[in-house]
Amino acid sequence: MENHDILVWSVAIAVVAFVILCAFLISLAITARKSLVTARSALQEAKESVEDMREEVRKLAENVNEVTGDAREKLQSTDPLFAAVKDAGIMLRELTGTAREATESLSNTIRNQAASAETDKSISPWLEWAVLSARLVMNIRKGRNSNNENSRIQTREGI
Repeated sequence: MENHDILVWSVAIAVVAFVILCAFLISLAITARKSLVTARSALQEAKESVEDMREEVRKLAENVNEVTGDAREKLQSTDPLFAAVKDAGIMLRELTGTAREATESLSNTIRNQAASAETDKSISPWLEWAVLSARLVMNIRKGRNSNNENSRIQTREGI
């Protein structure tokens, strides 16, 4: 073989290698193009989904803001009610205190008159009725308390 033949064979092998390399690169470029097309379509679908969801999220945010504003207005409209309830509680507390003082004063007055009547032995009829009424109320309370205790005991014992 001569130098010329070796050179021809070398060039032929280089050409075949170059053709194989080009075929591989073309195949690689086709695969890359298919991958890019697939990625582009997936990206487009994701973009459309995001656009749809963005509109839904915007509507949801508007609804939440509307409900929050409505709840805030309703809570503010109940402020006068709670203020009135507070005022009524204060008035009841004052009324209870006043009633307690009046009852205590009346009770002390009746006791004092009963004590003075015992020493004088001349009891006025209304005072007798007041004393009898007080004894009657105390006996009724004692009866209720003992009935409540008996019913609790019977309930515990399963009677």
